[in-house]
Amino acid sequence: MRATVIHNPVAGQRDSHDELLQVIQYLEEQGFQLDRVEKTHGASDVTTYARRAALSGSDVVFLSGGDGSIAEAVDGLVNTDAALAVLPSGTGNVFARQLNLPVPGGIHPRPLLESARLLLAGQVRRVDVGRVTPRGAAGPAHHFLLWSGIGFDAAVNIGLHADMERKRRLGLIATVITGFLTLRDFAGTSVRIRVDNHRMSRRIMMMVASNIQIYGVIFRLTQHAVMDDGLLDIVCFQGTTPARTLLHALKLLVNRHVDDPKVDIFRARRIEIVTARPMPVHVDGDTIGYTPVVIEAVPKSLNLLTPDCAPATLFMDGAGALPPENAWEWMQRMAADVQVALKERTTSP
Repeated sequence: MRATVIHNPVAGQRDSHDELLQVIQYLEEQGFQLDRVEKTHGASDVTTYARRAALSGSDVVFLSGGDGSIAEAVDGLVNTDAALAVLPSGTGNVFARQLNLPVPGGIHPRPLLESARLLLAGQVRRVDVGRVTPRGAAGPAHHFLLWSGIGFDAAVNIGLHADMERKRRLGLIATVITGFLTLRDFAGTSVRIRVDNHRMSRRIMMMVASNIQIYGVIFRLTQHAVMDDGLLDIVCFQGTTPARTLLHALKLLVNRHVDDPKVDIFRARRIEIVTARPMPVHVDGDTIGYTPVVIEAVPKSLNLLTPDCAPATLFMDGAGALPPENAWEWMQRMAADVQVALKERTTSP
C-alpha cells in the first residue's frame, strides 16, 4: 500500500510534529510505502498535495489537520480512487468526533497515533460529499465532507479568521466569544430557496446543508443524516433578530430545534439559495464567498477510511441498526475512553 501524509502545522493549539513522526514510523511498520510527507505553507496547499497524491497512485492520504483542511483535501480527492484518512490536529475536530476518534485536548496522550491505529483497523467506505457552486457558475466549486453553512455561522467564521491568534490561544472559547460579538450586529434576511423541485421563501438567520449528524462540537444538528444516501440534510433557521438567533442556539443545545416551527428540516439532492442581500457561505468552517449559491450532493464520490468505532447510523448499511446515543450513553462511553487513555498515559514511555 502506498500513502501520502499531509500535515497542516498551524492547525490547532499544540505542536504535533513529534507525534506525527511516530505516526509515520507506525505506518511504515504496518507495511505502507510513503510516497511523500508534505507540510502546508498556505491556502490551497492541502488541495494541491492531495490531488498530486491521487494522480501519482497513493492509495491513502493521511491528513493531519482540522475540519477546514478536510474540505481542502476533499477538493483534491473527490472522484478519485485515493482514500482520505483523518488524523485530528485542529481546534474543533468535529469530523473526528463524529467518527469517535480520539482528539487533542488532554484526555488522549497521543491522539494522532491512536487515530491511525483505529483507522487501519477499520474499512474504506465510498461516501457522498457536498459541492457549493456560485449560482450561474461564476466562480470555482468547493466541496465539503461535513457541512456548508450560510448566514450567522459563516459570519462567525469570518470573525474567527480575522483574529487567528485569538483562535489559536483560546481554542473553542474563541468561537464562543466571536459568536457573541457577531450576534450583536447580525440580522436575518429574505431568502428564496429551491429544494430540488420545490420553491419556498423564508426570512432566515442561518441555513446548514449537512452530510453528518453533529455540528460544532456539542450540537446534534441532523441526527439521522447518512453519509452514503446521495442526499444532504438541510436545516433552515428562520428569524430576524439576535434574540431569535440566541433562542435557536439554546434549543440546539438541548436538541429541541426539531420541534421548533421556525426551523425547517428536509433532505434534498440540490438546493439553490438566492438572498435579498449577500450572506456569507462556508464549507467545513472555511468561508468561501457569498450568496447566491447552489449546494448539491455528489453521491459516493470519495473513499473514506473509517474506524470500526464510527456510529453505524452514519451509513446506509447500519442506518436504523443503532439509535443515536442519549446523554447517559455518551457519558458512559466518554468515561470508558478516559479510563483507557489514563491507563495508556501511565504506561507510555
